[in-house]
Amino acid sequence: MNSPEPTPSASPVNPEAQGQEILEEYRRPFWQNSKFWLGVVSLLILAAFAVVYKRKVMDTAMTAADLKAAVEIFGISSQWKVTQTVDDADFKGVILAPEVTFRVRNVSRRNLSYVFLLGVFRFMDTGKTIGEGYQMALREPLPPGAASPPLTLNPGFGYRATSVAAFEQNRENWRNSFCEVFAKSHNSGFVQLKTFYISRKIEGLDVEVEIK
Repeated sequence: MNSPEPTPSASPVNPEAQGQEILEEYRRPFWQNSKFWLGVVSLLILAAFAVVYKRKVMDTAMTAADLKAAVEIFGISSQWKVTQTVDDADFKGVILAPEVTFRVRNVSRRNLSYVFLLGVFRFMDTGKTIGEGYQMALREPLPPGAASPPLTLNPGFGYRATSVAAFEQNRENWRNSFCEVFAKSHNSGFVQLKTFYISRKIEGLDVEVEIK
């Protein structure tokens, strides 16, 4: 019968040697101290986070009043254009919708970015909504004094007729209309920028439709 093997005993801890190891960590030059570099890395991470937060949140924070004061709208034009061709059993023709095009200039002292534009198209006589057009503009920051490329808003809804020429022939049924332009940037909330009158010019025709 085999006798059980003796259980190895743990080596005794030398408190003096352990203390010397701890002291040695503090005796090293600071650039050789692992705790020093851990602290440096932590500070660098916090600094990078602070820079990103400032650029993405603090520098872009804008109130509705700030946004309204920062945006200048110019180069305005408007027309009606075919947005859809319909070929249903009860109607065959086209849908003509209003459209506004304009440019935006940044007249503030800081970059302008991620401006959400909303155009509400209405009839003048009743105020009834024709439709809404929207666009996310200025994905790249627009520096102070710079201008955007042309921006277009179109609701996609409007009049129906058998052809574009039929709109000109049916001029007595045309009604004056306008577009209210609203904008929002980051956390600013919506603000009304401008109201445009919609011309009666039809895309592809040289003259405006005149109402008699």
